[in-house]
Amino acid sequence: MVMAYEPSFERTDMIDALCMEIAELVGMLSPQTPLSTSPTLRRELRIQTIYSSLVIEGNKLDERAVSAIIDGKRVLGDRRDILEVENARAAYDLIPELDPHLLEDLLRVYRVMMGGLVPDAGRFRLGNVGVFNGETLIHAGTPAAYVPEVMGGLFEWLRTTRMHTLLASCVFHFEFEFCHPFSDGNGRTGRLWQTLLLSRWRSVLAWLPVESAIRRRQADYYEALARSGATGSCESFVEFMLEAIRESILPYAKPSNPQDMARTRALAFLSGDPHATVTQLAQYLGCSKRSAERTVAQLKEKGVLERQGSPRSGVWVVHAPGL
Repeated sequence: MVMAYEPSFERTDMIDALCMEIAELVGMLSPQTPLSTSPTLRRELRIQTIYSSLVIEGNKLDERAVSAIIDGKRVLGDRRDILEVENARAAYDLIPELDPHLLEDLLRVYRVMMGGLVPDAGRFRLGNVGVFNGETLIHAGTPAAYVPEVMGGLFEWLRTTRMHTLLASCVFHFEFEFCHPFSDGNGRTGRLWQTLLLSRWRSVLAWLPVESAIRRRQADYYEALARSGATGSCESFVEFMLEAIRESILPYAKPSNPQDMARTRALAFLSGDPHATVTQLAQYLGCSKRSAERTVAQLKEKGVLERQGSPRSGVWVVHAPGL
């Protein structure tokens, strides 16, 4: 009997805190937000996404050149770099019609992303590869003979897991990179697939420039991959990706009032540090102890925060529906 694929992953207080904060931020993305309504902003963010994802992979074109290529203009530069941009644009344009749980669609995206760049675009690799940060080997990928079986198992897990899409997208991203199923272009393909998964949670998340947040912390990205690879469990990478997603959402999540943002930050803080005091919460929020007490009272009244145990030695329990 074949064992079902099950990624090695355990939720941590930090992961729960980040999930709670992201869920609150996503809830603030109103239908009127520019992220939902502005074609100009969406175009700018897609340019940033493609530029950042390819820079991480060593593309030498600057953002202005990437913008010109996406506009159909001729630019001077290495032909391979230009083709990478053209392919990435075509791949991201496929997002609305892709099924994130269909392995055949992953191979289709890879064929578009790497067409003309590698001879096996659209197919799993036949040779063994490694994950490198510059010249440093981060991880040796799954032996080529086992790649189809591992990827089939991973997609079956993705189809059947009860894990929330936000978390599942991060776990999938790590497992994909850990397997490294293709001869080249695994990083850019894995990042696109996580965006695709997030877009099936909330369609507006298709435009989030998560890749830009990763590029700004590229060394941390590879370090998180290496840490999770060394332990065989993906908590470090999931935490990193949740931080990148939060960073990407923040500029577009507008609370209806400052109290909403204070409550969001308070939940994240208390989920991450269940033993924290109200005084410590006030310092974190940058407000008076009295204001922090009012915020706590409001969260208790909403049923999303509970105090268990005595006032001195008790702990905070955050209830995050759906996560």
